[in-house]
Amino acid sequence: MELSMTPWEHHPALSRDRLIAIAQLIVRGRNLALDRFDPDVGCTGWTLGCEAFAFQRHQIVRAAADTDWLEILNPTMQFVFTIGDVPARFYRGEPEDPNTRTLKQTFSELQQLSLFGADELVKLTAEPLYRFAVETDLDGSTTAITFVILGGEMPVLTWSIPLDEPVTKISPLWVEGSEGVELPAPSVGIPTKKKKDGTSD
Repeated sequence: MELSMTPWEHHPALSRDRLIAIAQLIVRGRNLALDRFDPDVGCTGWTLGCEAFAFQRHQIVRAAADTDWLEILNPTMQFVFTIGDVPARFYRGEPEDPNTRTLKQTFSELQQLSLFGADELVKLTAEPLYRFAVETDLDGSTTAITFVILGGEMPVLTWSIPLDEPVTKISPLWVEGSEGVELPAPSVGIPTKKKKDGTSD
């Protein structure tokens, strides 16, 4: 089993730019939750975790509306999205230590994976799980995000996502009506002074 393989060698849909773009959406959502965190009004680690999940999900859902390679497969609490044809989820924790909930494969994931042809991906395991492992500091801030392909309970491929690397804009630069409009040529000249009686010089 080749552990030094990159995600895009496993499946072409899992390109470097796409994985970085998803990771940046996750970071943005978590940062928004941290911005709202206030122990004086009763916020706790539990409320932070709930809001971080909700805000991360919202960032991905919003981006999917304008991104042709990103689609929402399951918008519920068992949130699943696709990168190209590949179903993926995110979880908070270390890439080498996924929890039981993370290892659970949803029906929508299984259904999506069943659409893969025999030659569509490089096989690492019979029913791989595609996950973004989000590692956090004690204050809840993101310290690392790793793209993980799990075979059973063990990662068979991990790729540490460079969070500070610029990436191409996730949504298209062109939107309907963005071609501009024709404007008449501006009139150029020296403005005339009006006299008190209303006549011009």
